[in-house]
Amino acid sequence: MGLNISRIMFAAVLIATFTVGALLSYLWVVGYYESLELKSPKKPAMSIEDFIVSPEDPTFFDISILNPSFSPNEVKIIGISILTEDRLIHEITTTSPKIPSGGYVLEVGTSETFKCSWNWAKYTGQSATVIVFVKDGSGGTLSVMLPLVEIKITSLTFDPENGRHFNVTIENSDKSAAGVNLVNIKVIVDNSSNNVETSPQLPARLEPANSTSFLCEWSWAAHQNKTIKVVAETSQGFIAEKTHSIPLYAILSVEDVEFDPVNIDHISITLLNSEKSLISLNVTGIELTLENGTAIALTKIEPALPCIINVNERITFMCEWNWTAHRGEEIMITVLTEQGYKMRGIYKVPS
Repeated sequence: MGLNISRIMFAAVLIATFTVGALLSYLWVVGYYESLELKSPKKPAMSIEDFIVSPEDPTFFDISILNPSFSPNEVKIIGISILTEDRLIHEITTTSPKIPSGGYVLEVGTSETFKCSWNWAKYTGQSATVIVFVKDGSGGTLSVMLPLVEIKITSLTFDPENGRHFNVTIENSDKSAAGVNLVNIKVIVDNSSNNVETSPQLPARLEPANSTSFLCEWSWAAHQNKTIKVVAETSQGFIAEKTHSIPLYAILSVEDVEFDPVNIDHISITLLNSEKSLISLNVTGIELTLENGTAIALTKIEPALPCIINVNERITFMCEWNWTAHRGEEIMITVLTEQGYKMRGIYKVPS
């Protein structure tokens, strides 16, 4: 009988010990988490679950936004923005689904994917931060890396013997995430943009780790000693550009124009190919433009055209044209060359 009582007492003490130990453990765990201040949010909280972007189309991106199940109530999304490396904040104004002025309601435990219209081509290969704004709650941010699509102009070649075209080579980097469709090449000079015809013709596909060359039809001879910018454009919005200073290859000038009152059926025009020119010039035409806009191509010329003028050489051309009907008027003389170089000047016919 005494032994049974002892066993019962021992069991009771053991149970009491376990109970007290469990209670102390619970209080310790609760105290630990309380020290971390892990509390259920009092205001709506949301998170950005996913960011999807296609290197084939940099005009948009998709983000998925979640209102977690532990959020106390619905959230109202009122805006989405992008912070780029240049410290600019880009407000997204067009989304699908649309975010109304009062906010887009996202219920507790639900998510939504928004298609956001924003052309990120300028920021290819750079980091950015997506910012989601909510009403009366905690918004969300997500750091992302935009895909790299790098195209560049690797060479520009200008042949001084042909001032009507140039060659350009365009490369798509082996680090690019996608191929591109080249759709246009243009030249910017003197604040003017000039689209050029190319051979082979555009559009053209350019895959990563590949390059292609184009012959571009553009009369650059008229822009000697100037800096130009060549821009290659793609349908995706990625661009490549390169500046180039065109040297002074040839200087052709009219040194003298004579109207002989004894020989009224002719004018003499003396042309000089400067000593500073790098090439000889082949003169192929001399034209007159009258004050009323009438253009006259002179056909009877001595020496006959075409005629080569070497560097630091002058040649006088006798051109058949009766000038008496245009006394006192100003005329424009235009000299054309095979290489594409031109010379224009205004001269007055004697009264």
